[in-house]
Amino acid sequence: MKSMILCLAVGVSMAAGAADWPQYAGQNRDNVSAETGLAGSWPSSGPKVLWETKVYDGYSGPSIVGGKAYLTDRDGDSSLLRCLDMKSGKELWKVSFDDPGVLSSKKYDGTRGTPTISDGAAYLVTSYGTFVCIDLKTKKVKWKHSLPKDYDTEVHQFGIAQSPSIYGNMILVAPNTEKVGVAAYDKNSGERLWVSPRLGYHAYISPRVLNLCGQDMVVAIGSAEKKARSRGRKKKDEPEPEAKKEYEPSHVAGLSPKTGEILWEYNGWHCHGAIPHPVEIPGNRLFITGGYDAGSAMIQIAKKGSGFEAKELYKTDDVGSQLHQPILIGDHLFIGSNSNSRKDGLASFTLDGKLEWRTKDIDDAPNFERGSFIMADGKLVYLDGKSGILYLLKADPVKYTQLASAKMVEENVMAWAPLALSDGKLLVRDWNTLKCVDLR
Repeated sequence: MKSMILCLAVGVSMAAGAADWPQYAGQNRDNVSAETGLAGSWPSSGPKVLWETKVYDGYSGPSIVGGKAYLTDRDGDSSLLRCLDMKSGKELWKVSFDDPGVLSSKKYDGTRGTPTISDGAAYLVTSYGTFVCIDLKTKKVKWKHSLPKDYDTEVHQFGIAQSPSIYGNMILVAPNTEKVGVAAYDKNSGERLWVSPRLGYHAYISPRVLNLCGQDMVVAIGSAEKKARSRGRKKKDEPEPEAKKEYEPSHVAGLSPKTGEILWEYNGWHCHGAIPHPVEIPGNRLFITGGYDAGSAMIQIAKKGSGFEAKELYKTDDVGSQLHQPILIGDHLFIGSNSNSRKDGLASFTLDGKLEWRTKDIDDAPNFERGSFIMADGKLVYLDGKSGILYLLKADPVKYTQLASAKMVEENVMAWAPLALSDGKLLVRDWNTLKCVDLR
């Protein structure tokens, strides 16, 4: 897509090779790889596992640059950046920094976010909101910030999940507090350049720079906020009515990358835990989706006078992804349409809002739960987050076609981390194991 290529070439200087996976969701943050030569089937034993290594509990995804894998990890009260050799899985080095904390929901206490690798540095945000830049040459922390201390970002029961975005000389994160939405820093010095007005709640979605209507914009989402409202009028001598928690709208916004000024805003969609990144669609459109019964929406950005406006094209309850962003293929989207209450499996959805198919309605097709998937060489590679089975599918939006499957990780271990692919090697992790799989 022209705008994605423009954004990558002009704004996101990754200095990464064609086979690299230097950040969350890959080169263009769309979970699509340009690699070819992947096997179209697997032996009954499954694709070859080249190596595996233990990691701390969690969901942190790996990045891959120059034959090295980078992963956020943890040891006691310290967080780590680990560097592994992609050929052997051997740990080449690690950088540790103080980062005490325990999430209130201990079941989900673990690592989150994916390191962003750019120009000899790694940028990462931990589950507790520590934001660091690590020099890959000196193996030292270059600068460090704290989102909770600097902005009063809430360390929610599910923690903070940010994978910083690069735009030129800036690094972008979303504190999402009562006063601040997105914050931009000089990626070399760590100096703060600007903050945007507040957008909503929870720091789960990282900002992303897209070119819309011929202009680069920082696209960000703030989750819907809880607002206490009375259940009704109190009668004399009756106790105070119990407050009912309701939600204000989520805020989807486009910001000026120079100042953080809001250029346009859309408040017609409600999700109190927005996680998937919006998907860029040709025609200055954005597809927005979420779990927790939020469903999905398609909006279009247009010029209006000297500014911009967001128009809602449609909303739908037919599909909704709780964790992973959909993948665009032609005039369709592949959507992992699962959440706490939704169990649709993989869905093919047209850009004009029609459900093509979903695995829920196909005999013997998997559900995939909250697992991650990517597209490469005309195929989908999809890890079922509950069963631990890795699937190879034909990337056909008209018909579900399964090419191969193999047990890859343990079942019932919340294998929800994003996948990463480089030079035919797929990195797959579950709660505490990282594996490298040969897909060629």
